[in-house]
Amino acid sequence: MKKILLIAAITAVLSCNKKEEKAHPHDHPHTMESETMYKDPKNPLNKLTYASNIDFSCNMDVSKYGVSDTVTYKGKLYGFCSTVCKDDFMKKPDEYLAKNQK
Repeated sequence: MKKILLIAAITAVLSCNKKEEKAHPHDHPHTMESETMYKDPKNPLNKLTYASNIDFSCNMDVSKYGVSDTVTYKGKLYGFCSTVCKDDFMKKPDEYLAKNQK
């Protein structure tokens, strides 16, 4: 009985110590908290200046995680973490922009 309680206690402690990763809202091979997701300084898209540091589709901070696709909309350049997010934004860009204005 003591062994079962000890195993249960160890399992509970170990499961509580795991860092919960925030899943990306689209079907991407990465998570928003992934250590390997930080922006690549060799990627030329990461050196551009964008109208916002946020990917409006998934709310990922592209200044931290990097840009893999862009779009110019109404004269402003926006960066996205993926083509999926860019395409999602382009379905209703004015709605995303209105929702994210400060």
